[in-house]
Amino acid sequence: MKDHLNHTFISLLKIILLLPCLIWSGQLDINNASLDAYQDLPLTPIQIQAVYEYVQYHGPLESIYELVNVEELSPCDIEGIKALLLLRPDDSAATNTRLEDQYRKVEDWTSTEGASEGLMELWLERLAEPMNVNTASYEDLVSLQNVSPIDAVAVLKLREESGSIGSARWLRNATGLSYYGYRNLRDFVAFSEPEGGQWHVWYNLVMKSIPSTTSSEEETAPSYYDPNANYHLEGFPNSPDILHKFSLSNSSHWKTGFSYNRQLGEINRYFGDGNIPEIKAHLTFSNLDAGPFHLDRLVLGNFSATMAQGVVFESTDFRSPRRSGYGWNKRAHGVFSDLSRSQEYAQKGLGIQGSLFDRVKLLGFVSKNDRDAVLNPDGESFTSLITLSPRSNILDGGRETILMELKDVVNEVTYGGNVRFEFSPGTFLGLSSYESLYDKELRPEPLLSIVDAANTGLFLNSSGNGGDTEIAAMHGSSAKSGLWADAKANRRVQGLEFSTVVSNLALQVEWGVLDKDSEILSVKQDPQALVANAFLQFDNFNFMVLYRDYDLGYDNPYQRSFSNYQRYKSSIFEDDFYLKYSYLSNLYTGAAQPQAERGVFISSRYQIHRAWVLTTNFDTWTRVADGSRYYRTVATAEYRPTFNYRFNIRQKWQARGSFNLFSPTGYENRETIIRARMRLGGFDQLQVRIVNSITQFDPRRRLTIDLATGLSNVSPVGQAASPGNALGFDLIHNFNPMFKVIGSAMYYKGFFWNFEDTDFGVFDAPNGSIRWWVTVFSRLGNHWAVRAKLTWDDGAATSNYAYGLVQYDPRALQKNVSWFGEGTDFRLQLDYAF
Repeated sequence: MKDHLNHTFISLLKIILLLPCLIWSGQLDINNASLDAYQDLPLTPIQIQAVYEYVQYHGPLESIYELVNVEELSPCDIEGIKALLLLRPDDSAATNTRLEDQYRKVEDWTSTEGASEGLMELWLERLAEPMNVNTASYEDLVSLQNVSPIDAVAVLKLREESGSIGSARWLRNATGLSYYGYRNLRDFVAFSEPEGGQWHVWYNLVMKSIPSTTSSEEETAPSYYDPNANYHLEGFPNSPDILHKFSLSNSSHWKTGFSYNRQLGEINRYFGDGNIPEIKAHLTFSNLDAGPFHLDRLVLGNFSATMAQGVVFESTDFRSPRRSGYGWNKRAHGVFSDLSRSQEYAQKGLGIQGSLFDRVKLLGFVSKNDRDAVLNPDGESFTSLITLSPRSNILDGGRETILMELKDVVNEVTYGGNVRFEFSPGTFLGLSSYESLYDKELRPEPLLSIVDAANTGLFLNSSGNGGDTEIAAMHGSSAKSGLWADAKANRRVQGLEFSTVVSNLALQVEWGVLDKDSEILSVKQDPQALVANAFLQFDNFNFMVLYRDYDLGYDNPYQRSFSNYQRYKSSIFEDDFYLKYSYLSNLYTGAAQPQAERGVFISSRYQIHRAWVLTTNFDTWTRVADGSRYYRTVATAEYRPTFNYRFNIRQKWQARGSFNLFSPTGYENRETIIRARMRLGGFDQLQVRIVNSITQFDPRRRLTIDLATGLSNVSPVGQAASPGNALGFDLIHNFNPMFKVIGSAMYYKGFFWNFEDTDFGVFDAPNGSIRWWVTVFSRLGNHWAVRAKLTWDDGAATSNYAYGLVQYDPRALQKNVSWFGEGTDFRLQLDYAF
């Protein structure tokens, strides 16, 4: 009794002391406030956390007395805070007040492994235009980040049972919907259609001098231009990257938009010899019914298409490593309007998606577009498609004549589709197929068209380029088509898929085959690809196992399924100094297609306590090209003793096994990242980050043997290990709800990768570098937002030594080249939403 009176007295004292401040600042809107705003309540940290989680978990409160269900609160606590609380409906879906919240979420998401530039654009668009959960399909729901097939089925079953879902509170009552899935689903859905006749406008401008990457892989760096080569590229390097996107809609049934993108270093793009800048544009019709047929989307113009797990088809230039389709590594099945940066695999024509009798799901498309490619010397055939950055032909440095024409040299017609029969929500069997027709013969000739004549003897003969067999397995074709008179080659891929949800277990499998002999019913001689996964989910624990097996000859440029590395890694295409022009290394650096792999990936997330979350990933696979064995394990632990403090440690172990004692291809990598984050109130944050890594290589005898004498000597070049270290500080300060500054300062030495605001970068400073960046974000009213970022990197001088045979010393110094790694970049983003 005495303890109860003491607790009551302390609670009343807190209210008396804090009441003037709370009245001055206004009542707390408990249904819409952030956890940070809850800190002003006269409750203990444990009580505050419990109240916040109850509101988020059970939906917006309709009465203050619903808090009696919070075990941590006594009746006295509820009476004490009742006057301090304001109950309003959940208004998070109102478009004109979402901008600030959108960017805060995206800032958190982009620091997650697996994020990419293409995914960020999709997240922003869906935050701006939330879907109606009462009309959303299974494909719509399961494509959302951190919403599993089990969660999607739970929502659909609730909708079938209740007829409609009226609020987030109803949604939370869905049997089988995990807390994690519910929290992420709320950001992307509304519970009614927008009012008819209401105009919605969205404009986005991004201008930057920061190079883009087609992957968020830790070991991938942007492609570059060699200024010392005897050629140059059109427009390089004076112009920044520019992206304009505009979207307009007046109801849930139609939408239109256009975009214009000029990559870093490009000149303006034109249609033929005209003066009109090349743009993407679309007109989309959606949510229409015609008898038993329901139209999800019909897109005229530029569209993207994705089927199942990406084994058969996904039209994007971007790649995410280890993209399982779960958690953050999502893909959106279906046809969508496309205003993204994708160019090489962008589709232009007509795409349609719908359902028949609610059981048969249909998807179809046809596209005709120009493609960048590497032509063979005869000019009538080509070796391979290529994703260029920047998109440019190679010009002679003196005469300004074209040495190699790459842009828009092949015309491609692509058509395909997917048919699914749905037995029950989440359980279906599907068939996928597509065919690409080309107006030039597809005849791979890498030694004639890509590899420098002096280095052709290294192809398939270098111990360090075990991936060359992927080049040798390139798809070739000489064929005609009755559908297109100009067709001279084709590529045809078919596949099957199956998915089911049983209680809290999801099973998925997709199989694809590249038709090499034009016999659809015979697949024995055709290269194949397979992905299968199982996902087990509980509220605080999930577990996934994934198996993939890709044949070496499965050369499908639209494949985007799970893999660790992209095609042509560890091949001669990766070594730009062996090629005719270093710019042709875009065949590797721009590749989004997976390499041929065979392996098993295991992932789990376990919240063992309110304060502890453990995440583990383990992957073991074989590179089919040469049989190399790889291992990768990543374990992450996050500890949150209170709301204001978070400690995170990420440990990675990765290795490539050796064939034998004398093999030079093995390596081991260990990387540790420690983060300590403190929330300072008002969404302000301070973070300290420490990074330590080391990569050890197998011995390379060619670096330790004196070529003149044959004796072993201490080598003046090469290294047995490559260490990396970094120490950095990050700060977010909100001056007011409309204006904030984000900054970072870091010293690093060696190899280093990092997510910076909304950018991903890979850096290397052998002698150390200081890097800082500052971002200013401001909302200009309810509809406008501007974001500006400045980056500066000052690396210590690096000296490169070249050795050659001279009379007095076969390894005497011939040349000393110093390089200073100083650079400045900027990024400017402007958004308008109405």
